Amino acid sequence: MTALLLTALLWHAGLPAGALLAQTGPGAAPPQQPPAAVSPPFQPEVSDPLLEPVPPAPVLVGSWDEALALLRQQSTDLRVALARVESAAGQRRVALAGLLPTLGGSAGVQYNVLDPATPFVGGGLGGGIGTGGGDGPRPTSPLGTATVTASVPLLDWSAFQSLRSASSSRRAAELSLEETRRQLTGELARALARVASSERISEVNRVNLRSALERLALAQRRLELGAGTQLDVIRLRQDAESARSSVVSGDNSLLQARDALALILGQEKPVGLTRGVSLEELLNHGQRRCQGLQALEERPDLAAARAQLEAAGHDVSAARAQYLPTLEAQSTVLGFTVDPGFARVPVWNIGAVLTLPFYEGGARGGRVRQARAQEETARQEVVSRQRGASVEVRQTRREVGVAGAELEIATRARELAAENDRLTRRAFEVGTGTSQDLVVSAAALRQAELNLVVSEFQLFQARIEAFLAEAACDW
Repeated sequence: MTALLLTALLWHAGLPAGALLAQTGPGAAPPQQPPAAVSPPFQPEVSDPLLEPVPPAPVLVGSWDEALALLRQQSTDLRVALARVESAAGQRRVALAGLLPTLGGSAGVQYNVLDPATPFVGGGLGGGIGTGGGDGPRPTSPLGTATVTASVPLLDWSAFQSLRSASSSRRAAELSLEETRRQLTGELARALARVASSERISEVNRVNLRSALERLALAQRRLELGAGTQLDVIRLRQDAESARSSVVSGDNSLLQARDALALILGQEKPVGLTRGVSLEELLNHGQRRCQGLQALEERPDLAAARAQLEAAGHDVSAARAQYLPTLEAQSTVLGFTVDPGFARVPVWNIGAVLTLPFYEGGARGGRVRQARAQEETARQEVVSRQRGASVEVRQTRREVGVAGAELEIATRARELAAENDRLTRRAFEVGTGTSQDLVVSAAALRQAELNLVVSEFQLFQARIEAFLAEAACDW
């Protein structure tokens, strides 16, 4: 009784009971053993073919400049825009030719079948040149002739307006080329961002699949130890199959993104990104290739539309100018072969031609009406593009703020989902949680992970769209 009382007092004093028992006599009880070490948490080993990452693409790009070089070399849209500029330049040269002098010549051989002794009779050469009487040179038989004709336009207002229209059309084609570069820059940025985000989603899906398989292994272990039920295992198997489905769909989206990037870059094989390339780096490089505009009216598509309107106005003036007379200076030189000798040049005419258009059946009026209609179409196109550009700028600026707010929300939601999943999993391990809670928390975490990646992509895309809405690209 005394020993028990002493033991109680020492325990309240903070001394271990084993110390007292160790000092008792030989008949005392043996000292207590220290408690056994707590076993570490169960760490399942899982494996699945879908855990293997997607193989890298056959063609990889590691920077914006590398992707832009491929785009410049292989883009069909860029080549079409360049061809249109060349076509517009050729059309302007054709219009300019209508105001420049022309020089032409012809050569021929004639033979008088009815009277070979009379080799040259008339033929429009100055009312006919003699058949060779007297001792002078006679035209040869067969007769060789040569004519040189020159003309210089002195007054042609229609041709002048056509030249101005062609010049405006060439300027519009050049601006359309700049607009094509701007559009291609946006398409390339979006394609690169889609590949990067798809690769990130693919990695996240595999992490989620591994977590789902670990939960399933934990439920199976609890079932083996008699602490779980078959229903828990079935629920977590369903969760694992859902995670596998996400992996398959995510991989398909990644392959589609690589194909889309290859199509933009003009490659036949899928194109991917090297590891370590960040969206922020791509955005910075893309912005350095383009310049922000001081005013929205300077944007290439709006400037091209105004140039087309100017060209349409000149077309109307050219059509109206067809009612005006034209004045042209002409000169003709005629020569033919003679015997003896080589050739004779009996004619050199210099004159002026005034053409007065009286009536041609109403074709000029029809051309004027057609040109007016095209001018009105171009004018409405300018108005429509200006309205659309203003709305686009306003929307893109707003989208940046919205995407930033959604990214912050997605980040907090992902943190909360991760903490909820951790606590739910711990509760399930110690037996206080249900498999239903575990499945729900896992699904919420997977969705939160995907929402975070998508929000990052949407913010990047919104920043690109907002920048390009008020920029011009010249590469």
